[in-house]
Amino acid sequence: MDLFIGIAVNVTFPIVAIAALGYVMQARIKLDVASINRLLVCVIMPCFLLHFLASAKQPVSEIWPVAYFTLVQFLVLIPIGWLASNLMGLPRSFGPLMAMATVYANVGNYGIPLVQLAFPPEFILHQSVVTALMTILMVTVGAWLLAPRNTGQGLLSRFGLAFETPIIPAVIIGLTLRALEIRLPHAVATPIELLGATFPPLALFAMGAQLATRTAGVVMPGRLSLILVLKLIIAPAVTWGLAILMQIPEDLNDLLVVAAATPIGILLALFCTEYNREPKFMIAAILISTVLSPFTVTAWVLLTRIY
Repeated sequence: MDLFIGIAVNVTFPIVAIAALGYVMQARIKLDVASINRLLVCVIMPCFLLHFLASAKQPVSEIWPVAYFTLVQFLVLIPIGWLASNLMGLPRSFGPLMAMATVYANVGNYGIPLVQLAFPPEFILHQSVVTALMTILMVTVGAWLLAPRNTGQGLLSRFGLAFETPIIPAVIIGLTLRALEIRLPHAVATPIELLGATFPPLALFAMGAQLATRTAGVVMPGRLSLILVLKLIIAPAVTWGLAILMQIPEDLNDLLVVAAATPIGILLALFCTEYNREPKFMIAAILISTVLSPFTVTAWVLLTRIY
């Protein structure tokens, strides 16, 4: 119990506290959340990723287990969510929702600060790769699954959405600099590092503010319970088993399990809104999964440390 409380106090509650502050303050000061998100996505997060990737001490070869595991994990979790929806007799429109909610974790705004608090600094390299890959998969495969079939937008055009912001190019540049062992000049590296250092707290604050600006609809307890069980329990459990089966190193195994246990990613709500796929239900699911995360994420961090 002492270990559980220690993890909660030192790792997960600080994360949720910042998000809760954003949620509360949004009601009072009415921030322009869209502008903050653009700042995060177009400037601060790319600087954060570029700095940590370029300055990493590990060789680039260490990222490959995480990269190919993330792809396999994505392919395994999607049918699990879809099958659960069918077995529960939900309308066909909920199949893609359950599939994407199972696999798409908040590995950026929530996951990166979590890794900073719960793991050694070198694990940021691996979490950055997971974030980049999940972004690509969400705006390509995820958009293809959620979009109506009459949009006329192909998978290739959706793939281009991943490169509309500097996030993916920042990852590519950072990994290239690290692979070639090139260090940026101090006059360039320092501003990038300073901007990137603001990412974890600002991302969490913005996440809370964004949740406050979105109105949840009818909760639908049965369907909501299913989506929460899939995301907060089934996804990390399957990830753990899959990592063992694929013989992922134990320390990376822990990282991947904890990353999979983070709440549903907010980007999913944006796609559900755009394609009119039960947006209010998804917003409620994201909000409640975030509220529950201090307990569920703490439990998974504890389990990975014990076993």
